[in-house]
Amino acid sequence: MVRRHDRSPQEIRFDLNQKGLTFADVDRASGFRVGTTRDATRHPHAEGEQAIAEALGLRAKDIWPSRYDAKGNRLKPQPSQNYTDRPRLRHCLKEEAA
Repeated sequence: MVRRHDRSPQEIRFDLNQKGLTFADVDRASGFRVGTTRDATRHPHAEGEQAIAEALGLRAKDIWPSRYDAKGNRLKPQPSQNYTDRPRLRHCLKEEAA
């Protein structure tokens, strides 16, 4: 099955937890500052993406297809929408009336 959308940070966290890992564990194993891999789930970070993919036993292009072209090469520069945060909680949507 080919995924056409990026995995959500929550899906990635769940997958890591299923393997007994946290983002901090992946950061330490890779020599990153704590929070690097967590941030890579929301914003492009080549090394963070690769570390998560290795921890999950997947390819980074399968986790974040929007960050890679059809041949599996990383897009440079990244599309601007990859730097935009999606709202996390429904009550934070200011456009909608309560």
